[in-house]
Amino acid sequence: MHRLTGALVAALLLFASLPALASVTTARSLADLVREAEDVVVVEALDENSHYDTRGRIVTDVRLRVRETMKGSHSSGDELMVRVLGGAVGDIGMRIEGEPTFAVGQRSVLFAKTAGAHLRPVGMSQGVLPILEHAGVDFVTPGGAGLHLVQRSGTQLIDAPAALLQPRELPSFLDELRALVAAQ
Repeated sequence: MHRLTGALVAALLLFASLPALASVTTARSLADLVREAEDVVVVEALDENSHYDTRGRIVTDVRLRVRETMKGSHSSGDELMVRVLGGAVGDIGMRIEGEPTFAVGQRSVLFAKTAGAHLRPVGMSQGVLPILEHAGVDFVTPGGAGLHLVQRSGTQLIDAPAALLQPRELPSFLDELRALVAAQ
């Protein structure tokens, strides 16, 4: 019996030390993303800079160029700075599951709001929908990488779908966003 208890404790300690594979957060619909965002824009990532913030966390500031605005006061060509948690400073790195990543040159549909002195994506990676080109056609692809999406059902949390379940052609997706913005 003592041997079994020791094995159980060892297994629990091993399980507790495994890295998290996802952050749990509330699922947001497309309408939720639009409603919560101050800015809904198509952006292109220009560069990024990782550093320590005033709380000692590694953060990455991503400089983005606005290509099109559905909501907010930014014009095409304006630059925005978005802060995400994580990054690498020297040989020290920090990764937060569910935080969005940006690749220099990649375009995305960004849903952002002000958080303190910085812009942050709404709903972590839910608020960054990458745009990929395939056979000459631009597609918006689902966000939410690294997230386990849930919604409340009574007193329980249950699995919930992402705002975008499959890639969509960019023009029709932007038309839908414009309609959601106009309906607010």
